[in-house]
Amino acid sequence: MGYNSEAFHKVYTTVVILLLGLFILIGGCGGGGDDDDNGGGSSSPTITSFAPASGQVGDTVTITGTNFSTTPGNNTVKFNGTTAVVASSTTTQVVTSVPAGATTGPITVTVSGNSAMSSTAFTVTASLPAFSGYYNDGTKDIPCFWAGTTRTDLAGDGTNDAYAFSPTVSSGGTVYTSGSYNDGTKTIPCYWAGTTRTDLPGDGTNDAEAFSIAVSGGIVYTAGYYHDGTKAIPCYWAGTTRTNLGGDGTHNAYVSSIAVSGSTVYTAGYYHDGTKTVPCYWTGTTRTDLAGDGTNNAFTLSLAIYNGTVYTAGTYYDGTKNIPCYWTGTTRTDLAGDGTHNAAALTIAVSGGTIYTAGFYYDSTKAIPCYWTGTTRTNLAGDGTHDAYAVTIAVSGGTVYTAGSFYDGTKYIPCYWTGASRTDLAGDGTHDAEVISAF
Repeated sequence: MGYNSEAFHKVYTTVVILLLGLFILIGGCGGGGDDDDNGGGSSSPTITSFAPASGQVGDTVTITGTNFSTTPGNNTVKFNGTTAVVASSTTTQVVTSVPAGATTGPITVTVSGNSAMSSTAFTVTASLPAFSGYYNDGTKDIPCFWAGTTRTDLAGDGTNDAYAFSPTVSSGGTVYTSGSYNDGTKTIPCYWAGTTRTDLPGDGTNDAEAFSIAVSGGIVYTAGYYHDGTKAIPCYWAGTTRTNLGGDGTHNAYVSSIAVSGSTVYTAGYYHDGTKTVPCYWTGTTRTDLAGDGTNNAFTLSLAIYNGTVYTAGTYYDGTKNIPCYWTGTTRTDLAGDGTHNAAALTIAVSGGTIYTAGFYYDSTKAIPCYWTGTTRTNLAGDGTHDAYAVTIAVSGGTVYTAGSFYDGTKYIPCYWTGASRTDLAGDGTHDAEVISAF
């Protein structure tokens, strides 16, 4: 019931005023009152159901019940104790999303100090990583990332080619990805926080690129190289502050991957020593060289830190073929392709003490995407006839996710694999699109 001021001014006796006040009081206790807060006065909210029953971080969840506030911010929703953001609400429904850090458990809704708890648990499923790359629209390559199968386009200069490199990083509900774009004269390194681009400094004249990204302590770290007019110089950026790293001082060197553990920045890549390419990683600015066969080119393409140990993955040439491998510290472990043709490990992840790598091998007719659990290889499917590559890997909730692309005879199609099950991703449907990394 509401207060009717026009009617009130027609009432002149004290008795009537008192009776009216008593009537309003009784009506309010019975569940009426205004609708400004929760549509139920002082009544507690209830939860009768929610849908879906399970989901990943970021998924939309609709909670149905009674006595919710029509003001979204007046409803406090928690998933097993982790507070969520309310997008919209009515007296009988609250629309929210699974917050970062949520775990399986009941949902609670609190309105005006009164709380309701669901009778069943919401199941938080493993979060699918985001993957980044590009697609061609017929005139230029457009950087983008895919979260699930939803593509988000990113901006270069709007005219020239631009690329986003996997892996991406999700932090606080925001997807971060690094890459580069051409401004008509040079390639400019950058990163995107969501869709907001931040340019990074090279030497201001020559090409530079950011191949990898990490977020730690609210700081965005990226890594790659810039060219100084004579050679490529490996580097990383903390925010927009660049730190140069050392190759041999004369020849090209590149950083392909970055990770941050505690306050230490780790990067991995390779440099040319005048005769061959040498794989390496840097702890801060201190370089540690890794071993291929000692004579031929070798590359480190990915980096992971686990319990203080540096793990890297890449490939080396043995004089006849490229061999995929990973290094635990400086100890190399070779991985198997078909034993005859080229193969490469392009990415690494460590989960629960198990080392996972992904890449591809040739079988004499095509490149076959695959991942290795330890040294055990699992093949992945492209179209069965043409080349396909796995360029990034992540392990979430015990599930192995890899992503890359395959050629279907007319164009490259980006995709990801959940275990060995492939899900295709969308470009413009006509031109090449790929999940890409720095190789």
